[in-house]
Amino acid sequence: MVGVPIFLTPSWVLIAAFITVSYADFMRDQVADISSAASYALALVFALALAVSILAHELGHTLVSRALGLDVTRIVIFLLGGISEIEGDPARPRDEFAIAAAGPFVSFVLAAACWLGGLPLDAHTSLGVMLALLAWSNLVVAVFNVLPGLPLDGGRLVQSAVWALGRSRSSGAVVAAWCGRGVAVLLAIGVLAANVVLGNRETASITTLGAAAMGFAVAAFLWIGATQTLRVTAVSTRAAQLQIGSLLRRAAYLPAATPVSEAMRQVQAQSAGAIVVIDGAGRSRGLVRESDVRRLPPTQQPWTTIGELSRPLEPGLILEDWLDGQDLLARVRANPASEYLVVGSDGASRGVVATTDLARALGLPLGGPSA
Repeated sequence: MVGVPIFLTPSWVLIAAFITVSYADFMRDQVADISSAASYALALVFALALAVSILAHELGHTLVSRALGLDVTRIVIFLLGGISEIEGDPARPRDEFAIAAAGPFVSFVLAAACWLGGLPLDAHTSLGVMLALLAWSNLVVAVFNVLPGLPLDGGRLVQSAVWALGRSRSSGAVVAAWCGRGVAVLLAIGVLAANVVLGNRETASITTLGAAAMGFAVAAFLWIGATQTLRVTAVSTRAAQLQIGSLLRRAAYLPAATPVSEAMRQVQAQSAGAIVVIDGAGRSRGLVRESDVRRLPPTQQPWTTIGELSRPLEPGLILEDWLDGQDLLARVRANPASEYLVVGSDGASRGVVATTDLARALGLPLGGPSA
């Protein structure tokens, strides 16, 4: 549809089954002369129609994103709703606002259309009950999604507002993520309060227990999503401040035939942090992985040469000394390795950058990618 792959995850089957079981009794009560089997079938049709409504919500995001020049890789419908996976970030606050508002707008329109479509119908017919349920469901989806906190659409509206007020997009993301955490806590408290009230009135049923579990799952989803946003934003902020010069390790330049034990002595004597293998003309030809040296038993170091441990210096392992910020990260992601040779505009070596140092600068777990 509209050229974007759509995926219905297996987890959606759980919510479809829950809706079918939960609403079967409601269908029997509301629809005149309906059989038990037909009530379950009608409840299942409602679950499918709700999935289509959520898909329409996500298509709203998708169409506006593509109109603004952003690519959407896929739409996923899962247990707790749906998500449009958008590549890249909007260039302006108003673009962020338009993309975020598109989904709830579609849901509001669907709610109004279902309500208007059901007005001339008997409220106790299958179609009348179905349209009423879809009107309320889409209204709930729209209102819930505009709550002011990430990862909800309302959080992106908050983000765009903070951005438009002169702050950065990342500052807006931080504010919206903390609002998302607040929404998650309030939702969890609301579920607890509802369970206390209902528990005093009636015996717990599978439906009420399932609804409570779903409420807590949504609260957890919001908290985890907001927390992830805070982490990603922190990494992005640090990435923007990266300077390759601050990550440089002094290198010891040694011939391939140098024993590892002698190379380690040279590294210590030169206060170096890396080993670059050179040829007879002094040209850099390879990099020695720090992890390989550490794994080599001391008894084997005099009998093993650095050439045996080195990785040939391929183009992807060479970084220019002017790289910084996202450009540096993009090059590292494109060519994962544990060490990179850094060269100046004259092609001369400036030193080595280790992925562990890069990860430390970004606040990520140590032990970066290797190849």
